[in-house]
Amino acid sequence: MYHNNGNGTFTDVSKQAGVHDPQNLLGLTAVWSDFDNDGKLELFVANDGAQNYLYKNDGKGRFSEVGFEAGVALDENGKALANMGVALGDYLHTGRFSIAITHFSEQYLQVLRNDGNLNFTDVSNVSRIARATTHYVGWGDAFYDIDNDGWLDLVVVNGHVYPQVDQANVGIHFREPSQLFLNQRDGTFRDVSDQAGAALKLPRVGRGLAIGDLFNDGVQEVVIEDLDGEPTILRPQGGPRNHWISFELGGTKSNKLALNARVKVIAGDLAQSDEVRSSGSYLSQSDLRLHFGLGEHRQVAKVEIFWPSGGTETLTNLEADRFYCVKEGAGVVPCAGIRPTAIPTRK
Repeated sequence: MYHNNGNGTFTDVSKQAGVHDPQNLLGLTAVWSDFDNDGKLELFVANDGAQNYLYKNDGKGRFSEVGFEAGVALDENGKALANMGVALGDYLHTGRFSIAITHFSEQYLQVLRNDGNLNFTDVSNVSRIARATTHYVGWGDAFYDIDNDGWLDLVVVNGHVYPQVDQANVGIHFREPSQLFLNQRDGTFRDVSDQAGAALKLPRVGRGLAIGDLFNDGVQEVVIEDLDGEPTILRPQGGPRNHWISFELGGTKSNKLALNARVKVIAGDLAQSDEVRSSGSYLSQSDLRLHFGLGEHRQVAKVEIFWPSGGTETLTNLEADRFYCVKEGAGVVPCAGIRPTAIPTRK
């Protein structure tokens, strides 16, 4: 951990901050987030072949590692897994960010439900994710509302690490298809990979995965990095054309990119939360804008923004199907290079 001295230099404070990792584990993905909604950022580290770390922030520049106590270190059977990619998302609409972690084959994609107060439960089997992911080597993953219905789905890219596995004739291949799981709104997901089209199912040596509205039209694309081929952009086609809203935040008292600012959006019976987040997935950075599907709702009644500086801001009665740029302390401002209203997805 490097402390910014404010003069163009940094100081290594890993040891005094308590994050120096004396075990020298193989960390593959690290993500900052306020998992317990106390205004202080925690640091989650996915370690390959060992327990994960969750560093609790005391607000004074020091951290304590609480992975075992929090229930994120191991799987539900007390076993360390080959932890690789990390996705965070409030897929249950509780206002808390749960964790999805990709793993090696003969393990499974692990879903850790955030129960509050830094307590997590492994619901990989209960959520119906474990069985479908057991025979794949997963990497990049993301909670992602593919149909803008207001409920986060889950997408994952797979690919083995050993080309020789093709000659073993054991039903496992070097190139593997990606997978998509639809949120069933009851804590479970449905595997729709076979119905999602040939582009998703194309076998590849997948590694990175990022999400972003590349064409600024309210539809988020999936960008996949293939270790053995060209990058792929997957664009959703067909299905219901639901409403949406998008926010780009800029900090003034907070950091300029508004990293780890949180936004709560209320539209009718939908209450969703998300966070401006760097890193995540695997070796990837998704769009920093926060995108919310709204289903049939044409208007957002209330938006609450919780800035990293500790300040809050409230916006009301916003039209759907638009991009909004919000500057800390100044409210909605013009979005550079983007029309404030994109092409409506419904008439």
